[in-house]
Amino acid sequence: MNNTSKKLSIITVTKNCRSTLERTLLSLKKIKNESIEYIIIDGVSTDGTLDLISKYNDIVDHCISEPDTGIYNAMNKGINHAKGDYILFINGDDELIGDGFPDVLREVETGQPDIICATTLVGTEKDPVEKLIAKPFHLFFYNSIPHPSSFVKTRLLKKMPFREDLKIAADYNFFLSAYLKRYKFTIIKSTTALHQRGGASGDVELSNKEIEAIRSYHLGFLYSPITLFGKTYSFFKKVINR
Repeated sequence: MNNTSKKLSIITVTKNCRSTLERTLLSLKKIKNESIEYIIIDGVSTDGTLDLISKYNDIVDHCISEPDTGIYNAMNKGINHAKGDYILFINGDDELIGDGFPDVLREVETGQPDIICATTLVGTEKDPVEKLIAKPFHLFFYNSIPHPSSFVKTRLLKKMPFREDLKIAADYNFFLSAYLKRYKFTIIKSTTALHQRGGASGDVELSNKEIEAIRSYHLGFLYSPITLFGKTYSFFKKVINR
């Protein structure tokens, strides 16, 4: 990697994702420039993932393959290696949408927001089944920040690394904690990521269990009234929309 100052570090955590990773790499190739570094943290893949990565040495600045204790342990390793002012995590089966990146990079240049949230599409770019738009206030009720399009100050992630005891919802724990500590979220309308449902995050039961434990921990005595408010609001919203 050259000595040009890096504004953004994009990190992908991989383990045996040879069949899906290439679309991630191809999408990254469209936006890669001297101000963006790309880091891959691999959990010792055995399916040809590393051979595929080697074909993209022109865009991969660092590839580290070693055992880890889970996805958030690997993500924290990536944070420790990042040289950019901001960090974006993109999964090895997701894609970047380049059209929205100029808007994000303009915000990155200011250095003002702690967290920049763009939009994530679910499904395909031409025919998405869902559009995930960040709603920080809704963090009191559920995971309302799409991490594939969330750009976080590196020094904040180094100060508040992901909880490695969690299996699915450590990103929610991070965003809720940051919101409660009044770090600055900036929402932009641009779309920067295409997400595919599934993988570890597809375990809805475990995800809900972790999210409720995180909410209870952070909200304390407010947990019950906030939860009741959320359920009441959802009920009346459904009734009104019938």
